[in-house]
Amino acid sequence: MTLHVSAHIQCKTKVCLCVIVFLSLSLTMGDPGPCRHSITRDHLLTIRRLIDNQLQSGCSITYTFIERRSLSKCCYVKAALPWILELLTSHFRYTQGSDNHSYVLSLTCLLHNIYSQRCVPQINEELEDDPVSFGMSFSSSPSEALGRVQDVLSEYWELVTTRDSPVDWSCEREYRDTEEPPTVLPTAFSLTTGGQLPQGSLQGL
Repeated sequence: MTLHVSAHIQCKTKVCLCVIVFLSLSLTMGDPGPCRHSITRDHLLTIRRLIDNQLQSGCSITYTFIERRSLSKCCYVKAALPWILELLTSHFRYTQGSDNHSYVLSLTCLLHNIYSQRCVPQINEELEDDPVSFGMSFSSSPSEALGRVQDVLSEYWELVTTRDSPVDWSCEREYRDTEEPPTVLPTAFSLTTGGQLPQGSLQGL
């Protein structure tokens, strides 16, 4: 009886180890399975609630973000994610314990997990150009800024939940942008640097 139980436990242990190894390999290879669950509808609801909690009228904020222009969905998401972290940590600070603080914490944890699980690779300047030409300085209301965040997260959710194969995050060709930025911008945007991961963005809050 003891031998039977021991063998059963060893079998279950081996199965668990196999599952862990499989998941680890899947994450390394960018398998859509684990990454499919890296973002949920609850995260999209969280950013919606944070937008709804902003004042209808108030001071505008100035921040750097990525302009879509000719970028494909995956390359736009890849370029914009680091600037979402920068935007949230720089401009949306709330009293600890408040609803808005919890929403921002949930969203920043979401982004940290996306990177730590390797669902989206960081921009590798040894292989691809820094998408600096797509970086723009925006001046808008906090709600409009968060609307940009919502759009990017929604596009990421679509990328990882509607495909049966891993997303190709290679953007070498697309980041070599030769198109001149627009000379007249609707809200006085100005060209600035952007696209590379801001220093400290991936460090814990």
